[in-house]
Amino acid sequence: MTPKSLLELYGASSTTALTQWIRDEYGVSGNPTGNRHRARREEIARRVRLYRDDAEADFAAIIAKVFDDVVVREQRTRLIDVAKEQNVTRRIVDEVASLYDQPAVRTLANKADQARFDAEERRLNLHEIMQEQQRMLQLCNEILVWQFTGVDGKPKLRIVTPDLFDAIPDPGDPSMMAGLLLDVCPAAMLPNRERLAHYELWDAVACYKLDSRGECIAIEPHELGRIPGVLLHRRAPTDRLLDSRPGRDITSAHLGTGLLNIMIMRLSKSQGERQPILSGNLAGVAKNQRMDGESPLALPPDVVASMLDSKTDPDHYLTVKRDKVGSVAATYGMSYNEVVRESSATSRIEWDGRRTKLKELRSEQRRRAISVNEPAVIELIGFDPIGMKVDHQEQAAPLDAAEELSLLKEKLPLGLDSPIRYLMRKDPDLDRETALISMRENLDDWAKMIAVVRALNAPSGADGNNAGRSPQDNGADNQRGPTKPDVVNGAAPADGIANTAQTS
Repeated sequence: MTPKSLLELYGASSTTALTQWIRDEYGVSGNPTGNRHRARREEIARRVRLYRDDAEADFAAIIAKVFDDVVVREQRTRLIDVAKEQNVTRRIVDEVASLYDQPAVRTLANKADQARFDAEERRLNLHEIMQEQQRMLQLCNEILVWQFTGVDGKPKLRIVTPDLFDAIPDPGDPSMMAGLLLDVCPAAMLPNRERLAHYELWDAVACYKLDSRGECIAIEPHELGRIPGVLLHRRAPTDRLLDSRPGRDITSAHLGTGLLNIMIMRLSKSQGERQPILSGNLAGVAKNQRMDGESPLALPPDVVASMLDSKTDPDHYLTVKRDKVGSVAATYGMSYNEVVRESSATSRIEWDGRRTKLKELRSEQRRRAISVNEPAVIELIGFDPIGMKVDHQEQAAPLDAAEELSLLKEKLPLGLDSPIRYLMRKDPDLDRETALISMRENLDDWAKMIAVVRALNAPSGADGNNAGRSPQDNGADNQRGPTKPDVVNGAAPADGIANTAQTS
């Protein structure tokens, strides 16, 4: 199919008409307030800030929305830096987006390309790219994997979150991307910065450079036949290409939890101690006296000192915070304890039961990755994804050392596991060949130790008085012992008559 430009798809009469529509539709020029695309961008930008621990302005905005009094706002705003330790967004997203915690193994159908693909996979650091895209995908619902030319002249990949681009749909199929409006940021020290490219408008045939006002300053045709990037979705799009609605519950829980932490800090400052009260004629009280428990307080005879116990228990704040975190965690298959990383002794059955929803979400991610996202990225870097197999590492239930070895012994005779796979799980840096060498070295060390112990004729027993057997005795264990007389119908055979086994 011949690639079509945005001019053809939207029937624009000229480049000027196309860029004018882009400016108006996507809020590039003028006042972006009220533009739905700019509102979506800001919503996603806030999620990214929360995830990156850069949310001071967002917490200040929540305080301003909740409290009307200026003094109250200022008192609580000062506590933001010491009350944002509970990053609910990152804990939930990282737990749910665990598909690439271990590197995926990709096997191309065309074996001749496998070696070249493996080298390119390592050069691009594809594992970390896919790990980050999976996390940002769960956070933002969509991400852009963008291919660009690095300073070394070789292609590279980077992840672009939806707060930095707009996807322009195909008028014939709103679920397909026909164009891309991508933010670029020229260096601040460059001359005439305002007239440099601040946006790039891409379609299948050209790249339009737009300045800060959205006016076209250059057109660069290309022969790629496609946009040099792929738009990945957490779920298949329905009524729009970029959807910021899923995930709002996590943002709400994060901001609410941060506000409650601020309230707890404020409570501990204002109502966390007993406060002294002086009553009577205070005119004669000496000022600037220390109250440190070591120096007595000097008061005139007619002044009485007392203590006001204003200590307030913050349990009500902690209860509300636990409810908020627990509620949003339940949506993503976790309990409150799993989000706050509180350890609790539990059986394997209970652990599996608690993580049923997480397993379902992981299976959904795997299906989407294997069928759509992985092939799109592999095709972007120049390889044929048809017939490619992708093996994602499975998550294992936590076991203690004894249970782990016992389960391995049970699986070995059934062909469900192997020592090689066990070593590779324990040390992801090992490949199959290296793990086999390691296993053989371990067995060889064990055999050498047995030989040394036997040669030393080491005594046995706790007191060391029972001498060990000689090497000759140990070697005799491998010889066949004397034949015991067979019993036939309860009686031993006659002397000198050998009992010969009957065969048919």
